[in-house]
Amino acid sequence: MAVSAPPGWHRQPDGRDRWWDGQQWTDHVRDPQPTPPVPAPGAPAGATPPRQGMSGVAKGCLVAAVVGVVALVVAVAVVVALIARGVDSAVDDVRSALPTSTSFPSGLAEGGDPVVVTVGEGFELPGVSVDAGWSLADGSLGRDVEGMTATLDTTDEDEAVRIFSMSFEGGAETVCTASTDGGSQPVEVTCIPLFEDVPDDAEVTVTPTF
Repeated sequence: MAVSAPPGWHRQPDGRDRWWDGQQWTDHVRDPQPTPPVPAPGAPAGATPPRQGMSGVAKGCLVAAVVGVVALVVAVAVVVALIARGVDSAVDDVRSALPTSTSFPSGLAEGGDPVVVTVGEGFELPGVSVDAGWSLADGSLGRDVEGMTATLDTTDEDEAVRIFSMSFEGGAETVCTASTDGGSQPVEVTCIPLFEDVPDDAEVTVTPTF
């Protein structure tokens, strides 16, 4: 070490620091000390580097995204609730829309006794015979009744309509309509979508409405 070296700790070949008093080496040694962080250009001496974190813009975008998702979920829930409420009034709406010339078998307008089947089984109601082979399929709002056909009991050429409700095991309900204008049969049955998950082999209570 040069004699002109200032007093202080200096690194030795063995990797440790030894104290130079300005004249000679002393017996004082120590382990190397960690090197302090180098401040960024332009930062004041002794300044601590800033922590990396989410910027204000990123936080604002995240909050906006969360609010948007919550609003979307609420909107979907409201739409589903309104549609489900419409199931209850579907029969009344169809009744008011039917032409006065629509004919029904005697006593059919009073409804009839419900029948209990499982998904896919055929069944008989006053004025209509539903074929076996229908099923439930996943739809955009829940589950849909698919592949249901029926033959209506009508002896004239006038338009005929049969409506029945279906209550599935677990509480899901729908209203189904089969209609013919006097043409060929069997006809396709149309049902309001189910808004709940229903097993493929669920028990169903079918009640005639018209």
